Amino acid sequence: MAHPKRDGGRHFRGVARPGRRAEVRYRSVDAHGSGPEQVAETHNIGIGGAFVVTPDPEPPGTILAVVITVPFSGRSISVRGEVRWIADGDDDPLHGMGVRFLGLQPDEVLALNDYFASLTETLDHDGVD
Repeated sequence: MAHPKRDGGRHFRGVARPGRRAEVRYRSVDAHGSGPEQVAETHNIGIGGAFVVTPDPEPPGTILAVVITVPFSGRSISVRGEVRWIADGDDDPLHGMGVRFLGLQPDEVLALNDYFASLTETLDHDGVD
């Protein structure tokens, strides 16, 4: 089965959202247990998921246990995720994986939204579009 990949030439939004980076720890999870913990950084994070920068992305369909450290709050959010696509070709500027979050709780959504709002306020005050 072929693994879904994104075209390295264009981000699906046109451009990535600016400044949305967070430290993440993740490990693959299956019926036999879990893999070793990896530490990475998101290049882009939203309520629905994140692009996790890693030289060794997990294959699409892999279920992950993810811990997100929300910047500026000191809060960590633990969530399951599913690898939806990977970027690991020579033409990809960053290697990594697109991870869809599964089952964020309302308070976790609020914590992430507070972080995103703080970025918007900073951009508005700096006069940057």
